[in-house]
Amino acid sequence: MEKGRKLYIRSLVNISAEPIAYFWPMRTFITRNPLREFENKPFKDALKEGELLFGGRGYLKREDYRELYSKGYMKERFLREGIRRFLSFVEPKADLPYEELLFTLLVEDIKEPTLNNLYKGEINKDTMNALLEHFTEDPAQVCRELLLSIGLKHTIQDIIKLLTGKDLSQTIDELTIKTAFDFLDEGQSTIDMPGRSAGFYKAWRELAKRNLRFFLWAGKGLKEMVESFEEPEPAIEYVLTSFELPQALWEGYITLELARLKGIVGFIKWRSHNKFYYWQKVHPVDVVDYTAIRLLIAKAVIDANKKDLPFEPTYRALEEFLSKDYARAYLKYELATKRCPPQLWDRIRDYLKKPHEKVEEYTKAKAEILTLSYYQFLANWTKKVGIDINSISPEHVLELVKVYEKFKEEEGYICLRALEDTHIENLIESIRLSQETQEKPLAQALFCIDVRSERFRRNLESLGRYQTYGIAGFFGVPFALVNLQKGHEEFLCPVIVIPKNVVFEMPYKKGGVGKEKAIHQVLHGVKDHILAPFVAVEMIGLAFGFDFLGKTFLPEKYLKLKELTLKDHTRTSLMVNKLSDEEIEQITRTYYFNVIRSVLQEYLGMQDIDDKVVSRVYEACINSENTLDENLKKAVEVLKSKYKVDRGYVELFKERLKSVGFTKEEQAFLVSTALKSIGLTKDFAPIVFVLGHGSRSENNPYESALDCGACGGASGIYNARAFCIMANDPEVRQIMVQKHGLEIPSSTVFVPGIHNTTTDEILLYDLEFLPANYLPLLENIRKDFERARELTLIERGQFLDAKKPEEVYRKAYDWSEVRPEWGLSGNYAFIIGRRSLTSSANLMGRVFLHSYDYRVDKKGFLLENILAGPAVVGQWINSEYYFSTVDNEVYGSGSKVYHNVVGRIGVMTGNYSDLRTGLPAQTVLKEGKPFHVPVRYTLFIEAPFELAKGAINKIRKIRELMQNEWINVIILDPESGIFYRYLEGNWVEYLKKEEVKV
Repeated sequence: MEKGRKLYIRSLVNISAEPIAYFWPMRTFITRNPLREFENKPFKDALKEGELLFGGRGYLKREDYRELYSKGYMKERFLREGIRRFLSFVEPKADLPYEELLFTLLVEDIKEPTLNNLYKGEINKDTMNALLEHFTEDPAQVCRELLLSIGLKHTIQDIIKLLTGKDLSQTIDELTIKTAFDFLDEGQSTIDMPGRSAGFYKAWRELAKRNLRFFLWAGKGLKEMVESFEEPEPAIEYVLTSFELPQALWEGYITLELARLKGIVGFIKWRSHNKFYYWQKVHPVDVVDYTAIRLLIAKAVIDANKKDLPFEPTYRALEEFLSKDYARAYLKYELATKRCPPQLWDRIRDYLKKPHEKVEEYTKAKAEILTLSYYQFLANWTKKVGIDINSISPEHVLELVKVYEKFKEEEGYICLRALEDTHIENLIESIRLSQETQEKPLAQALFCIDVRSERFRRNLESLGRYQTYGIAGFFGVPFALVNLQKGHEEFLCPVIVIPKNVVFEMPYKKGGVGKEKAIHQVLHGVKDHILAPFVAVEMIGLAFGFDFLGKTFLPEKYLKLKELTLKDHTRTSLMVNKLSDEEIEQITRTYYFNVIRSVLQEYLGMQDIDDKVVSRVYEACINSENTLDENLKKAVEVLKSKYKVDRGYVELFKERLKSVGFTKEEQAFLVSTALKSIGLTKDFAPIVFVLGHGSRSENNPYESALDCGACGGASGIYNARAFCIMANDPEVRQIMVQKHGLEIPSSTVFVPGIHNTTTDEILLYDLEFLPANYLPLLENIRKDFERARELTLIERGQFLDAKKPEEVYRKAYDWSEVRPEWGLSGNYAFIIGRRSLTSSANLMGRVFLHSYDYRVDKKGFLLENILAGPAVVGQWINSEYYFSTVDNEVYGSGSKVYHNVVGRIGVMTGNYSDLRTGLPAQTVLKEGKPFHVPVRYTLFIEAPFELAKGAINKIRKIRELMQNEWINVIILDPESGIFYRYLEGNWVEYLKKEEVKV
């Protein structure tokens, strides 16, 4: 294939893959909108696209909305307003109480039309005829729509199933899933797929030539095709051409094939776009490889089964069958899809013997059954509002049916809007205009904006002089951490940020931090420890037997004992300062000298090697010195070829070390920006706690989904520690005063800690740096932390069916617990403003709280940063919870009970399924019903109207989400006291302060 054509196919595939959202590996689970790639479209249109492509519902079922209404989550007047808006567009002519009819339909249990419940009474002849005409299908039109759905909604194998009932997709999926997981495995399988370093397509191609499974299920045709195409691009073109698809349909057709296993494809997309990801570097994969494999398997499976089909499996053959033999095609479609009413089930097979003669008889019989079914439904419905269906004229009965059919398309949005309006009104009613307090705080605490922090913050503030602030849990300090135990980089920042700085965790010494030794230790261990987080269980060996007994019968006591026994007691610090040129040179030489010593010992058997010899070998490697003896020359060759000890790699090594740490100026900027963004610029307390958050639970593949999203799905403790090291540095504070106009009193200390959201414990770190005179104050504060914890556990326990705080605590340690906590379930709003707005409100752990004081942000730059980062991440979280609730099977991940970890990248259901991408049922549902109330995100900003509007207009993503109705936006102008809301393309005055003032 010529290069231009090859590039065209690659581009076509990449464009076709755009609707599939990224899926991150489970250990860094990132909540995201599963329809993220449709956010450039209006919300309602995007839901239709999602249903078309993935088959997922965009709204709850009517009975679920009805239950939420009965519990007070939806106010009647908002529901009626939505109904009136709908009727203003439909404009029915009949003099019927449509508002009351539709309201009754939503809030009362009226059964849908069912083919097993037919009207038994007499129906007016004209009414009967009008309804029969409405429900009589045109078989030719149905077949035309089927043909037009190819490449838009259906693939060739889908059409085969719709017309014959033969499900080839399951076989195609199973072969594709097995192939994908074999290649994508990250150390779980005991036997590796051979040849993975060559890439996905090439490795699979070699396997497919001789794999018995492929031969049995896909026939010998697959081997012949595989041998014909060494590269994926010509294979893709061949399959699409062999299906005789018009080229205009290729993009849509590929998208449908990719959407079938959206979890695997989403992960491949993410991995292929992260070139620094270890597994991508050693086993490269991209969507083009996957598409070629998927299409070749599909083609082979279809061809192996085509002898049983009443048509050739090509677009042109289907076009002929659906047009010329439309009567047979239509009846087969009715039979295969079970659209045929049960009353006609016995007759339809006889109709198929003479389809063109009998098709009209069938459509009339079906229309009569539908008419009787709908008429019974209409009779039940109108009776609820005191109307006899038989008293309505034929044209008005028909109109009622049409209004009902249109209403079914819109009712989900009407209920959603009523839910949201109710939430927004309740939120605004809880807002209190800011009142400054003059009381000096005993302590201040920075918490993550996470909704789970709201409860703890409120309970802590209730105990005395505490001020709490909300900030994104990475505390404005993005970096890649090299953990002392793991030995490889972990990005601790929002996934939309690529960190430029590296921070090392190192053993702490009172006499100072041993940079050289620590960095050598970590760098030396990278190769050996790359799988460390995932092989721990295997390395424990027999101890797992004790784990089983302890976790099963004494989970809480056992886990505490285990933590105490196995905990690494090494005290550590973080290297946040930049290395000097001298330090970089010293570390480089130390590291490479150790490598050279190891090679000289291993290859030459040398012992007690003199430093001068090592230095000469090192110089020979980087400067090509040629005065060494033959043995040492051989060692130089090994060092260069196997260990990359040459000038180029040494310089790269040094450049990498230059990214370690932050300059003092960078530290001053980061700390100043973070404190200004939350409005903490004066009246500092003696102790300022910087509390990240994390979730502690056993046997939970979704644990990272409960950790800090702002920290890339990890715990926030390292960001908190780094921030405190910077903020406590006298030199950094001096620069903050000189360059940023922010002075922190010398009497103020910053103390890092972690809020465990499953136990609500506050664990403090780096207390060895705390001056002794602060210890009495710290002891009193710790008692208040414990009291706030107890209050929070009692509050959370109500929703976890726990009668005592200890029962909530126990869930974190019980490995059989499918719901250690509710996570961010219930989240619906993100408030950017001063804490005094909400300090008197019980927000029930459902609102993100980001502190912000417009008075220190005259130009709106800080607000823009909050909108561009934390506010966008909040919308991702809200969307994940929304879609996982409205359709947990398609957009969520089903029940945890049936999950199996696969390849250490994610979970599948049972022994075979796509990667499950969303949240499990136990996170959003309770006893099969929504626990999370699925509403779109409400962004609430406290700032002068023009300032806030200007900031929104500068952040393209927020502006796009707002204009396409993915989010609701409220601005409270504190100077005028007016609430503004963005509605249908315009800003409107929503409420005035007098309406909400106490």
